[in-house]
Amino acid sequence: MIKKLLSLSLLIAFLAVSVKAQTTSMISGTVQDQNGSVITGAAVTIRNLETNQSRASISDGEGRYTFAELRVGEYEIKVDQSGFKTTVRTGIHLAIGDKLVINLALELVIRESIDISDNAPLINTSSAELSYLVGERAIRDLPLNGRNYTDLALLQPGVTAFPLRDGGSVVAHGLGMTINGQDIRSNVYLLDGTLLNDFTNGPAGSAAGTALGTETIREFRVESNSYSAEFGRNSGGQINAISKSGTNYFHGSLYEFFRNDNMDARNFFDRQPLGKPEFKRNQFGGNIGGRSNVTRHFSLQEPNSWWKGEG
Repeated sequence: MIKKLLSLSLLIAFLAVSVKAQTTSMISGTVQDQNGSVITGAAVTIRNLETNQSRASISDGEGRYTFAELRVGEYEIKVDQSGFKTTVRTGIHLAIGDKLVINLALELVIRESIDISDNAPLINTSSAELSYLVGERAIRDLPLNGRNYTDLALLQPGVTAFPLRDGGSVVAHGLGMTINGQDIRSNVYLLDGTLLNDFTNGPAGSAAGTALGTETIREFRVESNSYSAEFGRNSGGQINAISKSGTNYFHGSLYEFFRNDNMDARNFFDRQPLGKPEFKRNQFGGNIGGRSNVTRHFSLQEPNSWWKGEG
């Protein structure tokens, strides 16, 4: 019995490692001087501006450095080397699944520093994948009927809504969509590396038809073609979402999404003798996030509920 439990624990541990790459990003590059010669042994430090967490690395014999398994967010990179200016690169935004190449050039001046504020490269030259990012601002600002973040995937090229037949209580009730003409059950829905498809491989969704509250989702990427083999499984698209993390300070919000037939316009051509049918919907909730000094983790929680009445 103990042997079986140990084998199961090892299997779960390996599965956790395999999905991590789907939700994290990477930054790599070369440290060089103004003449293009590589600099070895330079101290490279990367800092997450939202959590203030830092990681350090040393450039190798070819001047290269790599930071893997980075969470999405805003970063800065600092480079120190004897005989050169301390250089700080800011304005680096990492989205889900990004693999950025950022080369750093140092100047030959002692005991001085230089700050470089620039955006990360917009063109991905490290892979041939075709994908579209739906960022935090779009999720927050664009109108969503029902607060279902997967609706925003329909704004991407090649994505079309497709109604699902009601399978009763045995299947999910998420938004059906085809990506590049593939079957609706050929898509993969991921959240923080966890598979959200139902057991018939249908789209993720609750009885209300929503996948998750928009307060919890930070961003998601729609992978439509030539994506990495780390995804695999199905021939359709990959809807790869990542949840928000807590920050260095506690914060939270409350919300209510409200619909009522008294506020709805009547269709001019729909002249029902009894008037508009009754419709009321209240979807409310909130979130709170921050840092735990006990577990040294950053977390965010969002409880939500909804009530719906139709006449």
